[in-house]
Amino acid sequence: MATQSSLFSSAAAALAVPMPLIPGSNCEGGVPPTPPPLVPIHDPVLDLARKTVCIKVRLSTMGNTRKVSTSQIEADADKDLLRVSKHLLDSAELKAIGRFDGEVRRFLYNICLPFEVGIHLLPVAAIEVVEEKLRHFATQRQELVKAFLAAYPVLCHEAAKRLRGLYNPTDYPPASDVEREFGFAWQYVSFGVPDQLKGISQEVWQQEREKAAKRMAEASSEIQQVLRETMAKLVQHMAERLKVGEDGKPVRFKESTVSNLVEFLANFEFRNVTDDAELQGLVNQARTLLQGVEADDLRSTGELRARVQSGMEGLASQLDTMLTKTGGRKFRFDEE
Repeated sequence: MATQSSLFSSAAAALAVPMPLIPGSNCEGGVPPTPPPLVPIHDPVLDLARKTVCIKVRLSTMGNTRKVSTSQIEADADKDLLRVSKHLLDSAELKAIGRFDGEVRRFLYNICLPFEVGIHLLPVAAIEVVEEKLRHFATQRQELVKAFLAAYPVLCHEAAKRLRGLYNPTDYPPASDVEREFGFAWQYVSFGVPDQLKGISQEVWQQEREKAAKRMAEASSEIQQVLRETMAKLVQHMAERLKVGEDGKPVRFKESTVSNLVEFLANFEFRNVTDDAELQGLVNQARTLLQGVEADDLRSTGELRARVQSGMEGLASQLDTMLTKTGGRKFRFDEE
């Protein structure tokens, strides 16, 4: 499969285009004409292909629900309209794995960029950071799975007592089989067109290259808009939560109100693969505004709170002018 950079090799050739020669110019008298200047051309598609890689992350866990036959349910209703299910296990250990998986997905959401379902666009500059973090996540998750498997026999026994007539022993395979249902894997994949396709059909190969280029162009445009919208929401939320309420008292806010924006600002250089200079300027302003500021400072210092609130309102107004009204997203961060 073609690499991301080779996918748009034809676009690379257009990065520098010579200016046309002046009519009538020649080399008479042994004096060569002045070499035509090169004009750089910005190609967002090629830039995105060079600045990102595709990463596919798979998180799997055991299914904890099963359908229940409506023949086992008494109800004053048409049972053809009912869909009933049961939980197999009431497990704090299994819930902990679910929360941990949510943390993994949030990490990817905060550092990767929107693309096709199941695939994240990872900025090249963040590969080492993400790889190290995913390895750390994998070790932590394995410990959580071990804790669940250790509790599994007791959980099955409790389920039999609690489900009574709805208990089905075939829903509870041996722990060794259950362990195989838990997976955490990731791989870097190439986004491109298979080279062998060119030897089969030049027309189909070219058609697929054009489709790929179009998808990357759309992704480039959407990435810029997603980053702008994300910052706008974070800034607007902070501006709202730092206001003084109708009772004259400061509105209460969670620490995440500050930490979420700080995290966005910290990851912005990684994620700004479209070289959005306008948004970069506002990010710099926000960083200056929050320099050395902690959530507790905003709760206890009225003057600081008012200054930051005013600054956030100003940023929110500027961001509002940069947003484009669009329809539904073509690309998504999430896997499911």
